[in-house]
Amino acid sequence: MKTIYMFLVRVCSLLFIGQRKTAVTYLMSFSNNQEFVVRLAKKIAPQQLNVYTDFDHQQRLDQLHSVSNIHLQTFGNNLHLFLNLIPLLMRSQLIIADNYFPFLGGLVKTKKMQIVQLWHANGAIKAFGFSDPTTEKRGTSAQLRFQRVYNSFDDIIVGSEKMADAFQINYRLDGHQIKRLGYPRTDKFSDENWVTAVQRKFFTAYPNLKGKRLILYAPTYRKDVTFEFAPHFDQLVLPENAVLILRLHPHLQALEETWEKKLPFITAIDPKITTDELLTVTDTLITDYSSILFDFTLLKNAHNIGLFAFDQREFDATVGLQRDFETEFHAILIRNVKQLSNFFANPEDQKQTIAQINQNWNQFNDGQATERTLNYLLERSGSHASQN
Repeated sequence: MKTIYMFLVRVCSLLFIGQRKTAVTYLMSFSNNQEFVVRLAKKIAPQQLNVYTDFDHQQRLDQLHSVSNIHLQTFGNNLHLFLNLIPLLMRSQLIIADNYFPFLGGLVKTKKMQIVQLWHANGAIKAFGFSDPTTEKRGTSAQLRFQRVYNSFDDIIVGSEKMADAFQINYRLDGHQIKRLGYPRTDKFSDENWVTAVQRKFFTAYPNLKGKRLILYAPTYRKDVTFEFAPHFDQLVLPENAVLILRLHPHLQALEETWEKKLPFITAIDPKITTDELLTVTDTLITDYSSILFDFTLLKNAHNIGLFAFDQREFDATVGLQRDFETEFHAILIRNVKQLSNFFANPEDQKQTIAQINQNWNQFNDGQATERTLNYLLERSGSHASQN
């Protein structure tokens, strides 16, 4: 079926191969890069920016609705894909994708089309591409399909040499596609005005948390798995004056209030306050395998970090971790609830550790990544963008 699907994509794209390439299209699976999308839309105005999502954009793309030249559409692998999206892509001079979209491997590209990978995360702890353990179990035809998608990218935007290496290894590329421009979404973490405004907004909404030691627990999303805490999590001990904020993946955020009622030491925060915003008021970040770790190290309030990897062996076998995970993060690994309680009770001086992680994963993230990326992409694609 997938071979037939890719054949149909190829045939459909051939029907429109002679179309003039003027459109700009963004393919979105995650809402993380909304600020960049808004900046891109303003840069090319009055030209329309076509944003296609594979989720319900009405729920999580509020930043985009107020921009007049953004056209939002939801797509799936159905007739709409062939009647609308493929023809649009074949009219596009610039296509930006934040994830793996299978149909990109079936498009018949011309020299006037530029396809760009702007990943949905700043770095990578989890495996992806050919390092994903499930990929090894796929047949040769499936792996060839994957490679065609990876090969379709003319440019891959990264914020560090670490992420450049991850893409080159996991996508099996020669590396010429890697553009070390910085990761645009990190710009706001270097913007003191944004940080101050967000902090003020948070403590206006939650004045009772001012002066508290705020600990954010933000575990990564596990596909097809309802969230579960580590064994014996109900025995966790928090220090006096500490508050544990639970922030789950958007698909699971309804569970935050449920767990707040079940466990007295958990605090749920209004989902309208984003995870990025929560990082600005956080003293200590606990995650497991999420790249949110790298964002946090950019902030001055980042005092302590821990990777609560209680299920590392199982996670590595099913989802996969980067090959140097144990070596690189051994200093911040936490294995069980008892260790987590001790970590909270006796916080270490982690300045050097945080600085090293920041240096490794935010090498080119200096607060100007969005401007560099926009200038490069629009010049590279030959877009007739206004320079507003």
